[in-house]
Amino acid sequence: MSENPRNDAGSESFVTELTNHQTSMLAYIRSLAPGSSGARDLLQEVNITLWQKREVFELGTNFKAWAFQTIRYHILNHRRRLISQGWLVFDDDLIERLSPALEIEPDDLEERHLALRTCMQRLRPKDRELLHHRYATTSSLQQYATATSRSAGTLKAILFNLRAALKRCIERRIQETSRNAR
Repeated sequence: MSENPRNDAGSESFVTELTNHQTSMLAYIRSLAPGSSGARDLLQEVNITLWQKREVFELGTNFKAWAFQTIRYHILNHRRRLISQGWLVFDDDLIERLSPALEIEPDDLEERHLALRTCMQRLRPKDRELLHHRYATTSSLQQYATATSRSAGTLKAILFNLRAALKRCIERRIQETSRNAR
């Protein structure tokens, strides 16, 4: 049993905050590091850092803003690692200028997630499979192209069109939802 029940309550509150923001934190990481297959790994690194610095966080203040600032630092460090390995990445200044505009409110995120789910259901099964492969597996697009007897270039074009169609569908669904809510 812990000697200080106040610390237990503080840790519980911190864990609640951390848990409640996982989806928006992952979305934020993906928005700052698009195409990164290591988004979940970055999220875990951020979670570790936040846990290690939990004593610094003042309960009752804006956890999301604090967590997102930590994410920005992790993304910048991640970028430095990529640059040292010879990868081409966005400029630090661009990341800093974009990051506030990319923050998504949890309610908006849930609404977008529901719209995405509906829009995904409307796609052909083979298009859903391609999207699943691209965003939910670790194998390369080239491997998928070989397995499906298509070229990687063709798949990239299909993905581009699917993303655009999903974006339009999501925006329509959100507009419809907000019109119906009035």
